[in-house]
Amino acid sequence: MIYSNIDIISKVEAGSITIANYSDEYMRPSSYFLRMDKKLFRMKKIESFIDAKHTDTSVFFNDIDLDDNGIIIHPGEFSLASSVEMISLDHTVCAEPYQLSCYARIGLGVNFSSCHVAASFGENKPPSITFEIINNSCNSIKIYPGVKFCHLRLHDHVTPATKTYNGIYSEKKEAMPANFALKPVR
Repeated sequence: MIYSNIDIISKVEAGSITIANYSDEYMRPSSYFLRMDKKLFRMKKIESFIDAKHTDTSVFFNDIDLDDNGIIIHPGEFSLASSVEMISLDHTVCAEPYQLSCYARIGLGVNFSSCHVAASFGENKPPSITFEIINNSCNSIKIYPGVKFCHLRLHDHVTPATKTYNGIYSEKKEAMPANFALKPVR
């Protein structure tokens, strides 16, 4: 069951969902808008390869502090950014970030594959949601921090989860490039 705005507010009031930096302005009929924060990690070309069992990919990214003038994402460029909002879910709720149609219609991909937020995410300390951003367009696209960047749809579990999310990306205030040295593929 996807939550309506009434369900989301009820779950926030009950403590099942925490949305730090919450504002009624960002509530939608069946989702909550997340905004992009002012830090961005832009992938750079390195004459090496990423080993999915060993590489800390932070060396493949430039750390950029954004101002209100935004940043241009060129065709084919890949970046990571964080939500302004910090999210915490209890064991009965999971979520999915979905890109806004206005970005899809110009070829900007936001969370094109990593679109699941597990129950118990941020249970001890609400973290931001990471946005994976790629320009699939043939044109450069300028994006801005602080603006509505994606929907967060929230769902009920049929039964509460008995496992707790404890990934290496939990409890982080800002986006983090993949670190296969800490979390290799198996």
